[in-house]
Amino acid sequence: MFFRALVSFCIFFVSLLSAPLDTAEAFKLRSSIDEQNVRIDFKFGQDIYIYNQTFEIKLADKPINSLIDMPKTEMSNEYEIIPTDFSLLIPLKLIEENLQDDLSKISISYQGCAKNGICYRPQNKTYIVSKIQSGYKVVDSDAKQEISDEQGIANELSSKSFLLSLVTFFGYGLLLALTPCVFPMIPILSSIIVTKGGENLGVKKGFLLSFVYVLAMSFAYALAGVGASTLGFGVQGMLQNAWILGTFAVIFVLLAFSMFGFYELKLPSVIENFINKKSKNSSGLLGVFIMGFTSALIVSPCVAAPLAGALLYIAQSGNLLYGGVMLFIMGLGMGVPLLIIGASSGKILPRPGVWMDGVKSLFGFLMLFMSVWLLSRVFGSVFELVGYGVLGVFTAVFFGAFEAAGSGWLKFKKATAILVFVYSVMLIIGGFLGSKNALSPLSGFNLSASAKDELKFEKVQNLQELLAAINNSKKPVMVDFWASWCVSCLELDDRTFSDLGVKNTLKNFTVIKIDVTQNLSQNREMLKYFSLIDPPALLFFKDGLEISSKRIIGYIDPQKFLEKVSDI
Repeated sequence: MFFRALVSFCIFFVSLLSAPLDTAEAFKLRSSIDEQNVRIDFKFGQDIYIYNQTFEIKLADKPINSLIDMPKTEMSNEYEIIPTDFSLLIPLKLIEENLQDDLSKISISYQGCAKNGICYRPQNKTYIVSKIQSGYKVVDSDAKQEISDEQGIANELSSKSFLLSLVTFFGYGLLLALTPCVFPMIPILSSIIVTKGGENLGVKKGFLLSFVYVLAMSFAYALAGVGASTLGFGVQGMLQNAWILGTFAVIFVLLAFSMFGFYELKLPSVIENFINKKSKNSSGLLGVFIMGFTSALIVSPCVAAPLAGALLYIAQSGNLLYGGVMLFIMGLGMGVPLLIIGASSGKILPRPGVWMDGVKSLFGFLMLFMSVWLLSRVFGSVFELVGYGVLGVFTAVFFGAFEAAGSGWLKFKKATAILVFVYSVMLIIGGFLGSKNALSPLSGFNLSASAKDELKFEKVQNLQELLAAINNSKKPVMVDFWASWCVSCLELDDRTFSDLGVKNTLKNFTVIKIDVTQNLSQNREMLKYFSLIDPPALLFFKDGLEISSKRIIGYIDPQKFLEKVSDI
């Protein structure tokens, strides 16, 4: 008897000391939206329920309990309760009927208790559904909503003054200048300066050539961005097909052989607008402008959070002019390194003579490397590594790898050429072994040993398959939007997803790769559904819902990736 009384007292005492769940833990609500419904998900804490008679949903202050599917209930003593997690689906057609100034309010009220007898005060939750250019969006008006980086940038763009936004996006451009987006343009601009500079090459002329190039590049980003946001899919993706890439690669080859002195390109010519012509008149600058414009769209397709944020702002607000100006200013920021190259060209690059001929030949080889890089988007990594290797062998031989060297400078030149030759041979071998990274060409030797540790990406073909895979997964889901022409996508594959720590972490995820290389209709549908413009984009889901704050646009290194996903 005494023992029973002691146990009962201990249980009672522990129940007094045990802290009840706070409201946020007891009732977790999350909103989402698709093409047909606004969805409100309720998740209860352990042993939590709500009273059915207190549960009321209003749309524009009008009760709609009878108009939607309500959750299942059961009797507990004399009360009807909702005991388990559930989801509410509020049709968009119903919301459209109750819009005022493109806005509608969803109000939810309820009261719940815990099975240990502790009850919570009545709760009220409000969501605002607003009509935007691409459809609708829903926002929790009672709490700070977790948003993605690009959505945060879009919000900043809408709230800041015009001048402050200009400064901000110029700063974003400077940051993007340090990414792979700009690197391919450096040899193109440098070759333009070398071939067009002539005997009067100087600071003023070098800066003018680079300024025209950067101006065209910025204009291309603005125009393509506005078009992409308006149409709902990536303009750059449309340009990444074999015919366009092949044409541009041929232009690089023609330009390269003109630098080797096989011929001199002169007007009239169709491709004269794309390549460099030794001319001092305005048509030469027109060619530079066209080269800068096409380079931005074809040579350097790149999407990062600032660019995606500006595009999202345009799509949501419909303010094409404002968003386009911000993209243009961002392009100018991205071109700062190119402007520096142009302004310093008169001092850094050698004057006409034997040296200039050598530099022109070097840039000729760089143009050939660029053509291989473009075509690798069509033919794959084996073609890329073997192509680099073959061109590297020719470059090394051309610059004297196996010629006699007398002076100290010639010996240094020969040693450098031999190193290029050795590395090029490694590239050729690595390419045939299946290596994918030019920075580690012999990694193919370890492919068979490490194959079992590679990430196993699931492949889906359309939006229905993707949503089914997300909803049916018992683990968190990572969706990787990828394309073979996307530089940052390949960098994610080669660096981030090959990192051992990242691979071990992602073993706890369902990982899905969406290949949008061919820009098919189903590809565009998936991009548009998630408000994406172009890859790369990494989206994370848990319990069928996207964790917006974890969305990654652009390249991210392994350490930052692990920090980003550590709490999923």
